[in-house]
Amino acid sequence: MSLELVFAASAAGTAAVTWLAHRERQTIRSRRRLILDPVVSLFDNPHVTADGAGIPKLEGRYCGLDLKLDLIPDTMTIKRLPQLWLSVTAIQPMPIADAGIAILIRPSGADFYSLTEKMSERFDPPPSLPWEILVRGETASSAATLAAITPDAARILADPKVKEIAATKRGVRIVTQIAEGKRGQHLLLRQCDFEGAELFPERLDALVADLQRMLASLAMHAAGA
Repeated sequence: MSLELVFAASAAGTAAVTWLAHRERQTIRSRRRLILDPVVSLFDNPHVTADGAGIPKLEGRYCGLDLKLDLIPDTMTIKRLPQLWLSVTAIQPMPIADAGIAILIRPSGADFYSLTEKMSERFDPPPSLPWEILVRGETASSAATLAAITPDAARILADPKVKEIAATKRGVRIVTQIAEGKRGQHLLLRQCDFEGAELFPERLDALVADLQRMLASLAMHAAGA
């Protein structure tokens, strides 16, 4: 085979691989946009957006709360599979200015999405909570906020899929695993499909119920202060 034919065959093979990779990325983007579809119609005035990678975000009114749903792909991992986190935030002003608290379970040091990592005041974990947690607050006053939500935190963190809970003056949030990726696909394409990932209404209802209990605990604490 002539050198020209070798180069032509190599170029054709490279072009075919590039085309297949592009088509796979397009398929992945399309699937990602469907993850939140099962719950969109349950929101009042839902607003759905997607980033360049097809990761959707949903905001709207749900069960009497202003909710924000964010999907967070986490591929910054070596020893475990890529994760797709769901952050569910109830946006409701709370009387805990400068006393926000966040609790991260099984911290890896690469939890870029974590509110806990962004707070400066560190607290010892309450005895009723799992030992493998990192507890941080905005100031020393966050100790009162921690005390107010500890019973709720103990119940929420018993779910092995939950990664973080937080309460700030802007509201409360829970970060939980919604899917786990495939390592082979991540190594080949440097992205993850999370094929089959969906947020089902019953899962959202359970998370919202936990958020409502946290809000109620904070309101009771504020009323008794």
